[in-house]
Amino acid sequence: MVKKRFIVLRTAAFVLVASLCAVLSTSSSDSERTHPLQLVDKNTDWTAEELQQNPNIVIVLSESFWDPTQIPGVKFSRDPIPTFHALQEKYTHGTMLSPQYGGGTANVELEVLSGNSMRFLPADEIAYEKVIDHPVDSIASILGRQGYKSTVISPFNNWYVNSVNVYKRFGFSHFIPLEFFDPDEYVGPYIGDHAVAKRIIEESKRSSGPDLIFANTMENHYHYWANKFKRNSINIRGNMSDDAISILETYAQGASGADSMLKELVTYFGQLKEPTILVFFGDHLPHLETDYYVYQKSGYIQGPDDPNFLEKMYTVPLLVWNNYLPESQEILRMSPSFLSPYILKLAKLQGSNYTDFLYNLSKRIPIIPPKKYYEAMKIDENDLVEYQERQQAILTKTEDAEDASQPYMIGYGDPVIESVSPESIGVGEGLVADWIKSMTLLVKGGRFGQGSVLFADGVPIPTVWQTEDSLSASLPKEMLTTPGALQLQVRVMDSQEHVLVQSPNYTLPITPKKP
Repeated sequence: MVKKRFIVLRTAAFVLVASLCAVLSTSSSDSERTHPLQLVDKNTDWTAEELQQNPNIVIVLSESFWDPTQIPGVKFSRDPIPTFHALQEKYTHGTMLSPQYGGGTANVELEVLSGNSMRFLPADEIAYEKVIDHPVDSIASILGRQGYKSTVISPFNNWYVNSVNVYKRFGFSHFIPLEFFDPDEYVGPYIGDHAVAKRIIEESKRSSGPDLIFANTMENHYHYWANKFKRNSINIRGNMSDDAISILETYAQGASGADSMLKELVTYFGQLKEPTILVFFGDHLPHLETDYYVYQKSGYIQGPDDPNFLEKMYTVPLLVWNNYLPESQEILRMSPSFLSPYILKLAKLQGSNYTDFLYNLSKRIPIIPPKKYYEAMKIDENDLVEYQERQQAILTKTEDAEDASQPYMIGYGDPVIESVSPESIGVGEGLVADWIKSMTLLVKGGRFGQGSVLFADGVPIPTVWQTEDSLSASLPKEMLTTPGALQLQVRVMDSQEHVLVQSPNYTLPITPKKP
């Protein structure tokens, strides 16, 4: 039942075209950055009616996305994130002060999706597991009330940090977790970013109305040891040890995958005749080994006592791109909990009383650091009392919450068996020798992902994923000893043996042995 996972990374055509620069050497001290990419104009042929549509909102949390070219004295054989750099030149961008370093993605998600801040919660906890045990208003439920289809795409286990329940409580109507990805979509040990982009585009095409799509990625998740990827196409030179350079090269390769995903999305939505806002950001800096190993070896920080430690180690990049608004550029600097209120205002969509409050607060206090930095950053703790009280009421259910419940689909709904080959089996058929223990069934239908397992009369049988439309399975000869019928069913199982969805039964006749 456990299937091997192979790597397929595809390259799409993009609206960002290569210039003649073959090699980019860059560092934080560069006064100018030369881009190997130039932007091609997006679709501008909009009608007044098209511009009146509510825009799609696509939010991508890119795992550990950061700009390694900030490291001083380090030279890259090519820019690992040329798309991001090129888009920075033309579109709204900036930074967020993450509440996390090296991990804790779910806590950043909490801030971005719900507007609640980790600054008022225990820093060493995963809030998804501790406080989201009831419906909590989020950008998903807010937009759901305005006719949006809200989808979350996450290429990791559905049960991790209770995600399958949290997203439902946030008001999402559709959740596509790891179990519905294909086993040939891995890039290194995790699902590649292209597979996430593919599903974002699919869901956009599937919906006739406006979409909210929130996606996180895994390709560039820790670890960053050598040989994580099939090959590294980026070489680095700098005054560091070989092992530190190797770690940074692996990270840069993963960042390049994230940049390619951004390129793919901008290409698709750039030509789509639906107003769209794309928000792309990193959740936290990468964990480049114990005690900030690469960061210290490279001279990026002096150590935990670096006077700019908070700024350097918790600041993540942010890009806000769109395909329909007049050209303008803002330089943003905010906490992640203020991102959704900002997006709602930019899209001219109705927020809630809470998001309106947060938006106004962000104009006065755009950054909420740990409390020990309040004085240095000239923040009066009294100005945050109302925020903290409102959040506590929301997360402890003492305030009436909007009902986030609505139909909730996991994956692609129930899979379907359309046909099985052979169409029927005679008793003992194909088992011409005692050593033959099973016969192979080919199941056609879909949509099948890596969690798909064929059951026969309620018993799981060894299953191999072939395509999204086909599975093969080994039917034990013990099931072919008497005439009758087998009830076949495809169930999508997770690593904890939970059944997420299942197909209707399909009857496979077992006929009497031929004389």
